[in-house]
Amino acid sequence: MTLRPEDIIGAWQLVDTYIENPDGTRTPTQGQHPAGLIMYTADGYMSAITRRSDRELPEDGRSPEDKERMFDSYLNYAGRWSLNGTTVTHHIEHALNPNWIGSSRDRSIDFQGDRMVYSGYASDGKSSAIIIWEKRT
Repeated sequence: MTLRPEDIIGAWQLVDTYIENPDGTRTPTQGQHPAGLIMYTADGYMSAITRRSDRELPEDGRSPEDKERMFDSYLNYAGRWSLNGTTVTHHIEHALNPNWIGSSRDRSIDFQGDRMVYSGYASDGKSSAIIIWEKRT
């Protein structure tokens, strides 16, 4: 199956993100009820923002511990996107983590009803990383 740009253009709300282990168990990667939004524009731009559901507000926001907690519980990046078959590639131009700038991220897409499910190998090369988005209307 080949996806068309119009299949993914628009705004999508984060439903879940987890690692599916070889034994079938799931490990949440951003808490039990993560929040986020990903947007794809018709002219080829995208932006993704996610946060942990249990993200704590900092006491004063200035301590190294507060900054570390805020950084580790929030993710965002933006740039161009391209589509090849059932894989969308995010070409990162801006990111909270500066190490991501200039890199690309491939996401295999499977549609399940009104949900767009990204999947790929987790960093261990054995488990699957799953991100589920639901179309905003």
